[in-house]
Amino acid sequence: MHAFISFLMLAFTSHLVAAEVAAAIVHGPKAAFNIVAPEKWVIDNTAGAEDGLPCVLFHKGQSWQTADPLMYAKIASVTYEDAEAFAKIAIAAAKKDRGEFEVKRVASGKTKGGQAYFINEYAPNETYPRHERVAYVQLTNAVAYIVFSSDKGEVFRKEQDALQQVTESLSAMTVKKEDS
Repeated sequence: MHAFISFLMLAFTSHLVAAEVAAAIVHGPKAAFNIVAPEKWVIDNTAGAEDGLPCVLFHKGQSWQTADPLMYAKIASVTYEDAEAFAKIAIAAAKKDRGEFEVKRVASGKTKGGQAYFINEYAPNETYPRHERVAYVQLTNAVAYIVFSSDKGEVFRKEQDALQQVTESLSAMTVKKEDS
């Protein structure tokens, strides 16, 4: 009986740990990509599920619910295929919800897999005090985006390079449709 209880405890705790990994694949109906967490960060593929986030990142030893800073990675809706166009629409929607804020392009380049990306910084304002940067990555017929967010300006500035590290680790993957 003791061995059985030990087995159950091991199985339960290994399931919890298995959600936090150093690398992950994010997929959608038209595209997929893999990313690697920066040093001292983990990727969790279950913690953000209730928020519709298939891939969240936070510092080791923290949790998604209390992490500062935090990141999440997604693929934009299938209706968006152009990163620049998607960013413009996302900015307009955010300004409608949050009011005016400054937008600044802070980086651009190529990912490990050769995909073009750019990173915008979104200044906090009175109605939305979080500091954010978003990386937009052009995939074939899709857009990946990675959000980096913090409540505190000093934490944001200290940790902001983590977003570029994750973005540059990205490699697109081929999504094959199954025959019906």
